[in-house]
Amino acid sequence: MVETTVGVVGLGKMGGNMAKCLVDAGFQVYGSDVQPDAREAFEAYGGTVAESPQAVAEQSDVTVTSLPTSEIVEDVYLGDGGMVTESIETVFLEMSTIAPPTTETLAEAIELSPSSILDAPITGSPADSREGTLTALVGGEQPVFESDSPQAVLDALAKEIHYAGDSGAGHAMKLLNNTMSMGNLVLAMETVTLGAKYGIEAEKLWSILGNASATSVAFESRMPRVLDRDFEAGFTIDFAKKDIGLAMEMADAKEYPLFLGSLVHRMYTRASDEGYGQEDVGAVVKMFEEQTGTTVGESTE
Repeated sequence: MVETTVGVVGLGKMGGNMAKCLVDAGFQVYGSDVQPDAREAFEAYGGTVAESPQAVAEQSDVTVTSLPTSEIVEDVYLGDGGMVTESIETVFLEMSTIAPPTTETLAEAIELSPSSILDAPITGSPADSREGTLTALVGGEQPVFESDSPQAVLDALAKEIHYAGDSGAGHAMKLLNNTMSMGNLVLAMETVTLGAKYGIEAEKLWSILGNASATSVAFESRMPRVLDRDFEAGFTIDFAKKDIGLAMEMADAKEYPLFLGSLVHRMYTRASDEGYGQEDVGAVVKMFEEQTGTTVGESTE
């Protein structure tokens, strides 16, 4: 068993799979989640359930957080019963997708404690989090980043690890990545719907555009699912809307007009308003299909 103990706060699709990956890698893993089903699945796999996030951090050399919003992250760290105390010494790996100002707030508070923090949001799917093939975008103090314990955890979870700079840089890079990726995807879905309306077979659209200069990682990962009409959520439209909204806030703080990003945000907001918010981001194609009366791929039931 690996000597480093690890905690995971947030055992959802990403955090739960990361916790299992760490168990497989030989770590002693402590975990916490508000959902009983998530706790039970983690415990059944060999993890140790702790009664609270604070109890997780107390027992962990490295504490990973994977949570849905900036507000929840700040509360788990700094709220009543939070993990940042004078008696807890751990290295926090904050792996959620949150606003960089929240990261900076956490870093300032943690600087006054025995602990340290790296913002280390990840890109990849739930399957990647299970298999240890994520990409980590890391911000924070470089000596902390280079120390043995966080490196051991990052190595277990990620096939690529990029150091982006000071605290907040990792979360900023994640928002830039998601804004570009979701922009690529919404344009791709609008375009293939036009192709289908023109009468080009969906499989030909995929085989040709997927091997031409038009392709992107987002298109390559989502188009096969669109063809199969598989919109079970891996990364939801509502999460895309949230992340691009955070990027817009980041731009506003720097007085930078995010023209195209704002348009992309409006498109995902519209998709959410039309009832697709809890479906996978590939379901953004349905907006264009409804507009044209055309279905890309197999017919729906």
